[in-house]
Amino acid sequence: MRTGETTSPHRRLVGRRILHYDAVESTQDTAKELLDEATAEGSVVWADRQVSGRGRHGRAWASPPGGLYLSMVLKPKDAHAQVLGLLLGIPLVKALRHFGVLAALKWPNDVVYQDRKLAGILSEGVYRRDVFYVVVGIGVNTNVDLDRLPPEVREKATTLKREVSLYVANEEFLDYFLDKAEEHYSRYLNTPVDLLMKDYRAHCLTVGRRVSIETARGRIVGLGVDVTSAGALVVLDDKGVKHEITDGSVEHLR
Repeated sequence: MRTGETTSPHRRLVGRRILHYDAVESTQDTAKELLDEATAEGSVVWADRQVSGRGRHGRAWASPPGGLYLSMVLKPKDAHAQVLGLLLGIPLVKALRHFGVLAALKWPNDVVYQDRKLAGILSEGVYRRDVFYVVVGIGVNTNVDLDRLPPEVREKATTLKREVSLYVANEEFLDYFLDKAEEHYSRYLNTPVDLLMKDYRAHCLTVGRRVSIETARGRIVGLGVDVTSAGALVVLDDKGVKHEITDGSVEHLR
């Protein structure tokens, strides 16, 4: 059920219109339902709970009460679904740092602190009447109790509540994040992507780390050395061969 709709005139696009729901099946699906509306671009769907939250490859995303779950509708300058998913991790990291957690990015879609997952990002390209949109979904473990997460998730996750002694309301976190997201999306619309990816690399722990990656073609072990302007991770394997990986499950090795 929708509990409210607000507009923020100080934002030009991202987060100017926010639709708040008590619970939805998925904020991604609810956001996609807006795509036929003239006001869709920049709209944000925010829910207190997701019944069927999902991550990459259709995996379930645990969405217990207390977390922040949102999706934003963007109309990019090119078919940059993967790129926008990466770039919008930067304002998310900045928001977490603002509220006291020195978070960083793990390629391709995680935000982590001390190798524990704090947030995840799902970016999907969608066509409506020949118009290309990107719907970016974000889930943040803000005020989640760790024991509300599934056991297999709990041991690899953390929450803002656990890491910061002061209570941070979801409304406060969302407001700060959307201000930063608006700044970064405006930069994206007016700046070459290869320049923006330099900022992404500076926030990405995977670059410079030894990694193990499960891909559709098998497992690759080596050193993460770069992220291309198209968002692919470049890995130098133990035989000295470079691989450009566009999708895969990454493990940071010690």
